[in-house]
Amino acid sequence: MWQAQVFCAAADTLPKSVLSLIPTMRSRHFSVVAFVLTSLLAWAAPAAAEWSELVKEDEATYYFDKEAVMPVHVSRYAWVLTDLPKADKTPTGESYKSMMLRVRMYCKNDTVVRLSVSYFDKQMGKGKEVASDDVHEWRPREYPIRPNTYLAALKKEVCGGSKAASG
Repeated sequence: MWQAQVFCAAADTLPKSVLSLIPTMRSRHFSVVAFVLTSLLAWAAPAAAEWSELVKEDEATYYFDKEAVMPVHVSRYAWVLTDLPKADKTPTGESYKSMMLRVRMYCKNDTVVRLSVSYFDKQMGKGKEVASDDVHEWRPREYPIRPNTYLAALKKEVCGGSKAASG
């Protein structure tokens, strides 16, 4: 009880101009803290991908996320979603209906590297992730991009044509 009286007595001796600043400082501090927390929550919240159709075939439909394409020099990082009409099996035997593939596409030399893959039990990358695989090699293997495939369609979309990313 004695401490409360000392605190109040100290506040009573402050000039009125300083006392009027305390609520203002608190509201500014609160505003800054609220802004930082809101920004962090917005950044941390998983954003739903907007999948754009690449190729539709009888055995699968291929999509890519335009917003997630990341250019790095003459290559592009991209996410590809493969949606299957009926379930298939992962290399380890789990049943899946869609998979998300992270690739690095080399626009200049028409090759692609698979970086990771995740398999899902429902279509459009939804449901439970039943399996995943990340490439942990020091130098991952590059594969040629064959004409008239979903990877050729992806290259056209993310590289902007045959010569757009060659410099």
